[in-house]
Amino acid sequence: MKNILVTGAAGFIGYNLTKNLIDSKDIKITGIDSLNNAYDIDLKKLRLKNLEINDNFTFRNINLSNQESFKEIAGSNFDCVIHLAARAGVRQSFREPKKYILDNTISTANLAGYIKKEGIRKFLIASTSSIYGDSGESPMKEGVDEKYPPPSVYATSKLSGELMAKTILDGTETCIQIPRFFTVYGPYGRPDMSILRFIHWIFTGTDILLYGDGNQKRSFTYVDDVVSGLISLILSNKSGVFNIGSDKTVSLNEVILLIENEMNIKSKINYQPRAFKDVDVVIPNLNNMKNLNWNPTTSIDKGISKTIKWYLEYAEELKNIRFKFEYEK
Repeated sequence: MKNILVTGAAGFIGYNLTKNLIDSKDIKITGIDSLNNAYDIDLKKLRLKNLEINDNFTFRNINLSNQESFKEIAGSNFDCVIHLAARAGVRQSFREPKKYILDNTISTANLAGYIKKEGIRKFLIASTSSIYGDSGESPMKEGVDEKYPPPSVYATSKLSGELMAKTILDGTETCIQIPRFFTVYGPYGRPDMSILRFIHWIFTGTDILLYGDGNQKRSFTYVDDVVSGLISLILSNKSGVFNIGSDKTVSLNEVILLIENEMNIKSKINYQPRAFKDVDVVIPNLNNMKNLNWNPTTSIDKGISKTIKWYLEYAEELKNIRFKFEYEK
């Protein structure tokens, strides 16, 4: 039986990956999460509740920024560590830079030190397309198109985490794989992410808060495609950086129209000034993942339809979830 540690197991991608893995009788998952208040903790508790019914899953409330907490998992003999714990959000990172450095850089360095001490042979470090900034019409390629300095505190904290892990584990036999995600959405998503916020606001008759004119294009990637990409990496021994995203871009205005049509509800949009350092187009080069025989398979309309179906099923549980930061009006 494989013994895997997943950090951020109560988070969006961490939950969806863990849910997929524990369906296998051959995998035992230890999930850790600090259950911090980066966004509404009730959503994290809802995810965790669904995981804890499985005998192959064990949860530990651990803060990775505290080195003493690693004593709780010392000697666990993990075959693989999948590091999905992070503090996400570009706009918020400029307001709270210290929290992002602590959660995304120092925590990753601490985890790398633990992996080195324990002799763990495989380490997946989730990272972000935010490192690239604006791609224009040319797909962003790993190791070529990173921006220096990165365009946000969030991106800087994630890239710093990548580099810290590589430096700490240099000279060891640990295989380091760094998947960089492109605008992930889907069931159990973070309430500060655009598609889930748009669905909630349209359903509740709340004005959509949209930064900029809505023509910004993103590589919206359905979470099931991200999970299948991560599983491809788990099964591979190839180290390196891997973009995981959709190779088709869609504008925010187009997304809103798709949601309106699917729900048969017309929205009202409250246009706000464009966010600081927001980018026009983000699109990935997927060659590294295609070499592992992975491709995204979920179209944006199908993914939105599945997300709406999930939202409506859980509307009662989600009605009190905060879908705005405190600074948003």
